Amino acid sequence: MFRDTIVERAHVYCMETLPGSIDRWARAGISDAVVDRAERVWLALFGCRNPVFQIIAVVLYFLGLAVFMTQAAPMVPNRYMGAWHWIPIIATLAVNMGTYATACVADPGVVHAGNVAQACHVFQPDGLLYPDTPTCRTCLLAKPARSKHCASCNQCIQMMDHHCMWLNNCIGLNNARWFLGFLTSFSLVCIYGSYIFATVILELRHTRGLVGAMVRSEETGLIVPISFRTSILYLLDQNVMLAVLLVLLVILTPAIVLFTAYQVRIVSLGYTGNEEHKWLNVADAVKDGVVFVVESEDGSEAVEVIEVEEQLKDLRPRQMVKDLAEINNQYHRGAWTNLMFVLFPPSAEACARTKSAKTTHVE
Repeated sequence: MFRDTIVERAHVYCMETLPGSIDRWARAGISDAVVDRAERVWLALFGCRNPVFQIIAVVLYFLGLAVFMTQAAPMVPNRYMGAWHWIPIIATLAVNMGTYATACVADPGVVHAGNVAQACHVFQPDGLLYPDTPTCRTCLLAKPARSKHCASCNQCIQMMDHHCMWLNNCIGLNNARWFLGFLTSFSLVCIYGSYIFATVILELRHTRGLVGAMVRSEETGLIVPISFRTSILYLLDQNVMLAVLLVLLVILTPAIVLFTAYQVRIVSLGYTGNEEHKWLNVADAVKDGVVFVVESEDGSEAVEVIEVEEQLKDLRPRQMVKDLAEINNQYHRGAWTNLMFVLFPPSAEACARTKSAKTTHVE
């Protein structure tokens, strides 16, 4: 969506131009052996599956939980929150930790020799994003539609969305529901946590006697009531860990909520994070005038990309696609159906049996 803009140019500079320049400068000023070792460390951290960021995520999570239990929990209930709030607090934390752990260890939908034939029945090639069922160049197995080979895990994943380093696992057909559950519950944890910490700060204003307290103004020297802003800043200064966690929650909450909304949106529209760039490529192809609705001999229609140099040779009846909205996404079955498919994904065996039954009925 940011192609041909300053965002794309900045991305290319940061991800390609600058790293290339740093590599050349490092090799000119430092031995190649040191640079090669640094690249291997970088590849081990970001290029393959490892638990480093997963451990960091868990440690930070429980550090935040420890601050909550020591700094905020003793002040719940308060005049702004009743004791009943402990029920949703405990339930939300339990769901959040449970869905995170499950998303980390659940099989995302790994394609292997034992299930590849059945996996190919889960989704049919749409003729555009997935024109056929090719062979994975790495796995050397048939590559089911909507699957992708993960370079970090070194295996093909059904309905691959992305590889999450914070979970140390891929997000695919079989664990996308746990990932969505984790994101949704984590959004609630952040929102609820921000609210709880805000009430704790407000409660501290009363318990510390700052509501209506009189102080000497530094500007006029007169005795005046302390302002709300000054009392809050004073309390945050006196409770550093509480202040740090509250600031982190204020920063983290919008990011998590927006990412959760993004994930729910693409699920409801029937595509994955991996497929989003494929649709952007199709949109570019539409702009280039190389996407057509082609009519085959049996009267059926299919959307195909026909490059300019091939268009004069291809004599099949066709009509140019002028807008991406004209192309039907075969995997979009309605928002609710898409969501239910992710929350309750059918097994590859069930899809294979269904296709076999349909084939038998037709015969």
